[in-house]
Amino acid sequence: RVLIMDTDYEPFLDDLYAQSPGLANSSYEEQMAARKRSLFGIADFYARGFVANGVEAQDLYLNNRSMQLKWAAEQGLRLSDQRADGAAGQGPLGIARRLLGWRAGPTPELAAMPAWARDTLSAQVERFQPDVILNQAMQFIGARSLRMLAGKNCLLVGQIAAPWHEPEDDQYYDLIVSSLPNFVSRFEKRGISSRLCRLAFSPRVLAEVPATDRDLSVSFVGTLSVHHRERIELLEFLASRIELNVWGMIDNEMPDNSPIRACYRGHAWGRDMFAIFCRSRIVINQHIGIAGEFANNMRLYEATGCGAALLTDRKTNLHELFEVGSEVVD
Repeated sequence: RVLIMDTDYEPFLDDLYAQSPGLANSSYEEQMAARKRSLFGIADFYARGFVANGVEAQDLYLNNRSMQLKWAAEQGLRLSDQRADGAAGQGPLGIARRLLGWRAGPTPELAAMPAWARDTLSAQVERFQPDVILNQAMQFIGARSLRMLAGKNCLLVGQIAAPWHEPEDDQYYDLIVSSLPNFVSRFEKRGISSRLCRLAFSPRVLAEVPATDRDLSVSFVGTLSVHHRERIELLEFLASRIELNVWGMIDNEMPDNSPIRACYRGHAWGRDMFAIFCRSRIVINQHIGIAGEFANNMRLYEATGCGAALLTDRKTNLHELFEVGSEVVD
């Protein structure tokens, strides 16, 4: 049994529930189905792959308050008071502590979580009894906390290719996978078992996103924040010279007079993003600084999977992933 843990951007959650009035009151199963239909992030691509190979798998979205609270209600779960923290042995955390034989209280990380998030997750781990936890939300909950919840016989796997600064917690993972070769090398140098796991594109997307005319000349979909200075400089350069269309999350600190503002079209998550890529002749890609010399982000695969020409920054391993000059241009 594999339990796949992830989180979502808060703006995505806001848009998901705003576009479907009443969804927050729907069953856990209906909310999860809506989340999967969005095709945002990894959707249920990993879980489907596991199931297709005979492995039971479930997805959890740890910061989706509406969905998690609905699961708790349907299970008859009594959430503990934030201050009580199951200290008297009541509530899911206290029950789990007794079942697993904890001698100490919860990790500071668990204790600091909102009661609904901590108690629901504790009960879900207890109910599912995973053999493997694939934690794709390493920034939300760490391996030490997961070990306390799942016990010593559960294999803990972390997946990370984003800014990360919790080196002490790394040691509690049985394996860390990353699509960034420099991350894998860094973990291995510290004696942590690590493997390269490259990203991919699911053909299911093309079956669910209708084909259309390519009426967009040049597009970009992604995040523009303080961590993406070079990306912002590139897009500002292009926006002042060509017909550019930009979707995604924009940092509030971006100046009102930035050329990007004039070509910004709003959010585009999952299914909407794929529809844009299917309409685009050219998609711009530029990596975040932590990627170093390596080509590695989901846009590489999402844009080319949808048949757009990808113009990306030059990386040493790009030729290992694509036919440079045919599938992508650097």
